[in-house]
Amino acid sequence: MIKMNKVLLSAAFVAMLGLTANAKLMESSVATVNGQPVLSTEYDAYLEGVIDQYKAAAPEVLQQPYAQDILGREVLKELISKELLYQAADEAKVIVKDSEIDQGINEIKSRFIVDEVTGKEDPKGADKRFNEALKKQGMTLKRYREKIKKDIAVRKLMEDKLRQTIKPVEEADAKELYNRVEAVLKNNTKKIKEIEKEDPAKLKEAQLIAAKLKQLTAEQVRVGHIYLAITKEMKPEDVKKKEALANQIKKEIDGGLDFSAAVKKYTEDPAAVTTGGDMILIKGVAPKAIDDKAFSLPVGKVSAPIKSEVGYHLIKIKEKRAEKTITYEDIARDLGQYLAQQRVQLAMAEYIEDLYNKADVKITKTFESDKLIEEQAKAQQEPAKK
Repeated sequence: MIKMNKVLLSAAFVAMLGLTANAKLMESSVATVNGQPVLSTEYDAYLEGVIDQYKAAAPEVLQQPYAQDILGREVLKELISKELLYQAADEAKVIVKDSEIDQGINEIKSRFIVDEVTGKEDPKGADKRFNEALKKQGMTLKRYREKIKKDIAVRKLMEDKLRQTIKPVEEADAKELYNRVEAVLKNNTKKIKEIEKEDPAKLKEAQLIAAKLKQLTAEQVRVGHIYLAITKEMKPEDVKKKEALANQIKKEIDGGLDFSAAVKKYTEDPAAVTTGGDMILIKGVAPKAIDDKAFSLPVGKVSAPIKSEVGYHLIKIKEKRAEKTITYEDIARDLGQYLAQQRVQLAMAEYIEDLYNKADVKITKTFESDKLIEEQAKAQQEPAKK
């Protein structure tokens, strides 16, 4: 959800303020699209959400130079694209019924059925948690309904546009893609060179799909996971305490403590609230110490504490799955859906680019890296002048 604190002013008040109001509006925006502002509050909230996702899933990305600028530019680009689509839907006079808005709201509310604190389903508390989330984002239900209405209008607009422009995926298309992926999976050097000569982008696509298939078909194990975090900044004595706690937990489990109860009591993995500590490990992907234990212990066994760079781990082997082989028939539908999605994304990108080229877009947001980019450009021009 996007936080929007824009003040709604009456027409008379706007007229009275004149140019002063416009100046303040510009100051509170990061861009304008055909005169309509992309608000700073909206940008800040969106970027904050993206950063939170990276903190949870890939914190190393945020350590890269000017990471926030890179993410900020992407967020700004997406918000401008959304505004372009909102305006296009409005111009096309797309009709959205109240019942469609209600359905959209109910779909969002359904995501709040699970109480994040207890990890249990609580349908009666869904409305309360939904309203609390709106309040936290600084948005009223009325404003949120307006946003949902816009989103539905855009979806209808794009469905109509895409229906007119996208060519349906045929079986021959899926088989052609499968043949390229199969060549990569089997390391068919001759075929791989032919694909690369024809189109390097197609080879890269086949390699990415093949890598994903290798993960999906590789030997896997489902484990329960207890995690105790350590950091580089920790003192040696604090690391020792974590090691001692890990050994204590193992003794308690060996003494009869249920592993799931131990997860709830001890783990420092935030995701365990909803997963119960369950995770799927793919052979060769996890750190070696964890990988070795996970694929050597029999089902039902709990490991001794395993140390990695980020902490101590105890795992319980719950289920194992042998490596699988995949035929065209196994993934024909998935390949067809993938190709259809690629065509949709391409068509959307082309449509948005066309809207952008015809629009009056002014970006007022500046980034820390702007100065560096300017300096690098000047440095490259200097030798040319000499």
